[in-house]
Amino acid sequence: MAKHRIAVIDGDGIGPEVVAEVMRVLEAVAGPAGFEYETTFFPWGCRYYVEHGHTMPADGIEILSRYDAIFLGAVGDPRIAPEEVTGVGPVLAIRFGFDQYANIRPVKPLPGAPYPLARPTPDEIDFTVVREATEGIYVGLGGRFAPDDPQVAEIAAMRKIFGRSKELALQTGVYSEAGCRRVIERAFRLAEERDGKRLVTSATKANAMKHGMALWNDVFADVASKHPDVRSEWNNIDALSMRFVLKPESLDVVVAPNLFGDILTDLSAALLGGLGFAPSANLTDSHFPSMFEPCHGSAPDIAGKGIANPTAALLTLAMMLEHLGEDVAARAVEDGVREVVARGAVRTPDMGGSASTEDMGQAVAEAAVRLVECA
Repeated sequence: MAKHRIAVIDGDGIGPEVVAEVMRVLEAVAGPAGFEYETTFFPWGCRYYVEHGHTMPADGIEILSRYDAIFLGAVGDPRIAPEEVTGVGPVLAIRFGFDQYANIRPVKPLPGAPYPLARPTPDEIDFTVVREATEGIYVGLGGRFAPDDPQVAEIAAMRKIFGRSKELALQTGVYSEAGCRRVIERAFRLAEERDGKRLVTSATKANAMKHGMALWNDVFADVASKHPDVRSEWNNIDALSMRFVLKPESLDVVVAPNLFGDILTDLSAALLGGLGFAPSANLTDSHFPSMFEPCHGSAPDIAGKGIANPTAALLTLAMMLEHLGEDVAARAVEDGVREVVARGAVRTPDMGGSASTEDMGQAVAEAAVRLVECA
């Protein structure tokens, strides 16, 4: 019987509440699905920052390296820690520390969930965004300079307004050939595995970003040539954003550099009914653990009220179980969530109901167990 070691960072705000329901469902399906697991909780995030002055210990990455997977609830609470602290806290530290270069965001609306479009219908939409998550603008290079600083003299001369400014800020993106190649390659493999439209769409903007996006485009064309069984295309990011709203049914797998992917994935969450329905995974090719986190924030305004929607966290659990090789349990959890949301008897307030976070978790646990036993 397989046994999985799972590190859990329940985090801040509603994080502990939705993670509690993840643990409820995990406990319910493990036995019937035939696997064992061991969880270790780490109290990292804003609460840890208040006590220690940082959001995770210096040896946090070394500690987490001993686990098979990491589950993260949510991090951030502006009431007790500034955004610039939590923004570089556990999420980015773990992504960069374990080279979790591929952020995977499935976009498949749930029947019965809030849905914003008149057309197409929810069952026509089924695509995945693969976001590069370790390079681009988010590497943190740059700085703030006076315009007469010798380091920026050449830049200050590029535009008259630069020289008249009190300060210049540089935010430098870094795009590597190998980094572009591996995430684009993963997108093509995913298109083959999904066996849907067998289409990969690249998000780019080479007409304005002539260095980084030119490299991205060249690598995309090269990888596409090695996958003749998968169709490929590119859209500039502005046009692709419109396509997400006007023709989302035309998409299959979208691959995007870090910043574009960050924006597109939150846009795609609107098609699901909001961030409360959006799961995600941060995957690596190394022997280190991958990390799984719902896409919503910590929502401190509703924390402790027992009304947070745990759907995104439960769908994220399904992604983690699939990654760990527990396919039966993964399908049962995902189908259990879909069944509960579609039935509509148990709905949290954001879905127009009056059920609690716990009610939702219990309903999904019961459905998932039944589905495992029927598998």
